[in-house]
Amino acid sequence: MLKAVCPSCGGEIIFRSSNSVLAVCTYCRSNIVRHDTNLELIGKQSDLLPDMSPLQIGVSGKYEHMRFQVVGRQIMKWKNGQWNEWYIIFSDGSDGWLAEAQGEFSILRKPKKQPKLPSPNEISKLHTIKIDKLYFKLIDKKKVTCLGSEGELPFKAVEGDKSLTMDFSDGNEGFASVEVLSGGKVLIYVGAFTSLKKMSVSGIRRFEGWERV
Repeated sequence: MLKAVCPSCGGEIIFRSSNSVLAVCTYCRSNIVRHDTNLELIGKQSDLLPDMSPLQIGVSGKYEHMRFQVVGRQIMKWKNGQWNEWYIIFSDGSDGWLAEAQGEFSILRKPKKQPKLPSPNEISKLHTIKIDKLYFKLIDKKKVTCLGSEGELPFKAVEGDKSLTMDFSDGNEGFASVEVLSGGKVLIYVGAFTSLKKMSVSGIRRFEGWERV
């Protein structure tokens, strides 16, 4: 964990994960990029619009017998809607994502072995991918825009950033996600669908009339 001071307002900035690159100041919404122990201010973000997600920063849970905590979020939009991607860190120091869309949840983590991929210019033509000895087939591809972020993230994700996302399925319950960021960096994750109950989450937001999970 790294504690620092926001170069804009002087508020406390906390990087809980060693993999985190960006933090959004809780007090002034400034985007702070970490270069080792040095901080760089790269503008501010708009206030995030309220939604009905039960998740929030600080929520904890368990996946595959390992505890995790939610430490950041980015909101992604495409032409037919939007969804939340929650950045999580596990008790062993590794990280991943808890994706939330239309009331469904999934956990995504980095593959054990990084697969071979075509160049960023050719990756959009990819139809199948082999990850950890499994083959995944392309089921969806879309251009997305970041509507904003909060907490900390493992890469620069600021309001207005655009990227290409590609979703793959193994034909069963597993899936893979490939995202090409605006700068050309490629992110690969594999995962499976889950639920708040299966993850034994605690610290979620409560709404009147909702059943307990």
